[in-house]
Amino acid sequence: MKALLILFTCLLFGFESFTQQFVKITDGPHVNDGGDSRSVNWIDYNGDGWLDLFVSNGPNGGQNNFLYKNNGDGTFTKITGIAITSDNRSSDGSTWGDFDNDGDLDLFVANWYNQNNLLYKNNGDGTFELLSGSIVASDGGYSEAGSWGDYNNDGLIDLYVCNSDGNKRNFFYKNNGDGTFTKISTGQQSTDAFYSRNADWIDINNDGYVDLFVANEANQNENFYKNNGDETFTSLQMPNLLTSNGNSTSSSWEDIDNDGDFDLFIANWGSQNNFLFINNGDGTFNKITTDPVSIDIGNSFGSAFGDFDNDGDLDLFVTNAFTSGRTKNYFYLNNGDGTFVKDSTFELDLGWAYGCAFGDYNKDGYLDLFIAKCYGATENNSLYKNRGGNNNWLSLDLEGIISNKSAIGAVIKVKANVFGNSIWQMRRVAGQTGYCGQTLQQHFGLGDASLIDSMIIEWPSGIKQLLQNVNVNNHLTFIEDTTLTSVEAGEVLPKEFMLYQNYPNPFNPSTKISWQSNVSGWHSIKLFDVLGNEVETIINEYKEAGYHSTSYIVNPELPSGIYFYQLRINANSETKKMIVLR
Repeated sequence: MKALLILFTCLLFGFESFTQQFVKITDGPHVNDGGDSRSVNWIDYNGDGWLDLFVSNGPNGGQNNFLYKNNGDGTFTKITGIAITSDNRSSDGSTWGDFDNDGDLDLFVANWYNQNNLLYKNNGDGTFELLSGSIVASDGGYSEAGSWGDYNNDGLIDLYVCNSDGNKRNFFYKNNGDGTFTKISTGQQSTDAFYSRNADWIDINNDGYVDLFVANEANQNENFYKNNGDETFTSLQMPNLLTSNGNSTSSSWEDIDNDGDFDLFIANWGSQNNFLFINNGDGTFNKITTDPVSIDIGNSFGSAFGDFDNDGDLDLFVTNAFTSGRTKNYFYLNNGDGTFVKDSTFELDLGWAYGCAFGDYNKDGYLDLFIAKCYGATENNSLYKNRGGNNNWLSLDLEGIISNKSAIGAVIKVKANVFGNSIWQMRRVAGQTGYCGQTLQQHFGLGDASLIDSMIIEWPSGIKQLLQNVNVNNHLTFIEDTTLTSVEAGEVLPKEFMLYQNYPNPFNPSTKISWQSNVSGWHSIKLFDVLGNEVETIINEYKEAGYHSTSYIVNPELPSGIYFYQLRINANSETKKMIVLR
């Protein structure tokens, strides 16, 4: 909200002042454990529907990490004596995701000081198994953070790990689908040697494949690796976005101006300005230098976006640490157009803060904030409970079926009339949301909207799930709908012609081809080889406008290789590549 409108808005919609919006929690083990804390993860590790809390710790001599079970009544119980709280390593970043698709969240923890990293399998009974024989846990390095993402759209989350010392080459692991991983050592994403802090999987060109963004410190430029769709990457050169030479630690991709594309915030340490980039929607970015977000100078490390007041736009929290003494963090309120005003709510909580994350731990529809603290390696962490207000909201948990179970990579778009304006908001499920932060549950502030007009869930598989007339003030769980129909109000006709990427790809012997059409007509899908020769007709029939899919079983005599499938409906046509592996 704009500074001049804060009082008016508070009176109109029943808000307390922002200084009263949050109350610092002082009771409980989660805010009285002294440590050298790094990463913050809001996750439901035991599947009881409540967000639990994991905090990593990283002193040179090692320290056990913290796990706090949410009791569902506003309190937490500290869990000790299990594998993930007994490693006594020097841990930095951590990321949760269901890598074996068995229905519970597994854990990767990045360690520094040339220590091996940690990979834990969730046993589904509240315990974890350290997979010490995995290549993921056998690589020694100076690892900062890891991020799960399904780079090849095979329904399995893969892992990318950033290193900031030693030989500085980052680790890239492909999920084999049998509980093991293969280390990918070729390609610039694996051979470049930068001081890397943070990685994020983001589909920057909307081609259905997640690309890889890496934030680097030591006044080095960032890296952007374009996913070519064939399990290789190409290093991009992007003016403005990749030419800033910062001591960069945290990258947070969110749609801060509600225009349908993801913008970028980058935190920098070493008494530097932070970076704010607005996505122009055409593959270019504008670097913003006049906003408070990019004017403040600090030693920034973590960052988290969240609509704390449920007014329909994303606000920003930024941590600061490793100054000559205790320091303050930054909190910025979104004006509703992607510009920000600085707020002083948290400025009295001095210390050193590292990771941070928003999460609605008490299910009241308002985002709370946890901050990992590390001053003197003995500082207690901070939890701020959001007092709430009168604005409406929606929170979502997603579960993949064809896509990975954790739905990492899914994008959710919500349309509602908020304070007289019809707006689309967009969120994504990410393996990491800012350096040393993660929240898999998605949250939308809806202001005075009494109903969500439309909601689109774009799953990593390419399936688009559309819903209408969704009630507000709900915690909902959506399971990937493989029939491509609405689960709320019947099928919603698409507004455009689109052919989705087949899944799985590569494949043998079968794959699924899905598409949508805004007109009825004769549907033809034909397969061609790389020379343009027609191989066979997959489908040739009349269909009504709507969402369609077909299973294709490859001819056993067709050799391995790259092929192209083309969809034609009336005057419309689109072609995509598929790969057959024998």
